[in-house]
Amino acid sequence: MNNWPQTHTIHLTPDYAVELPLLDIGDGFRIYSFDMTGEAEWNRVAAQALLKKLEPYAFDGIVTVQTKSCGLAQAISANFPRYLELRKSRKSFMIDPKGVTVQSITTHGQQELWIGREKYSHFQGKKLCFLDDVVSTGGTIEAAFALAKEIGVEFRWSALTTSPCRAKNKPRAPACASGWRRSGSCRTAYGRPACFFASRIACTN
Repeated sequence: MNNWPQTHTIHLTPDYAVELPLLDIGDGFRIYSFDMTGEAEWNRVAAQALLKKLEPYAFDGIVTVQTKSCGLAQAISANFPRYLELRKSRKSFMIDPKGVTVQSITTHGQQELWIGREKYSHFQGKKLCFLDDVVSTGGTIEAAFALAKEIGVEFRWSALTTSPCRAKNKPRAPACASGWRRSGSCRTAYGRPACFFASRIACTN
């Protein structure tokens, strides 16, 4: 019989704790779920923490992937006229849509990332900060980088609330980003189980 705790405590900031529930996502995998959708206060707290870490870095806007980090992107983009949101399916209203395929471990299978010219044209030639709630395999970020090349934008920084670990038949909690993996012109944060603060930021020359 497994005696894993039903919740795990993380910290968005040193003074702001969040309890994460243990969830079975199938195929023998369990995670402590960090779901920011609908959590207005979590997003505000994480956005404030990330903005402080982003202060030394220059960029022209935020790019994120639908849906869990959209509230965070909205909160962190208060001083920008808009942010770029990559969608997970092609929409009929998209003009000259561009898309790529990504392998997801949390949804079991392939997903697609799409964006229309009516959205990405505002950011062509710009340097953007990629924003996400978590990173596990890095597949979503790699796909986003591939799509960025297609639409003519550059991702210079990567801002993450936390990076999770996961293992079969063993639950894993979100982890602090304790190492960096280079990806294009940006370094993507990975980590091992630990308490974390809102995202680590890294940059290249």
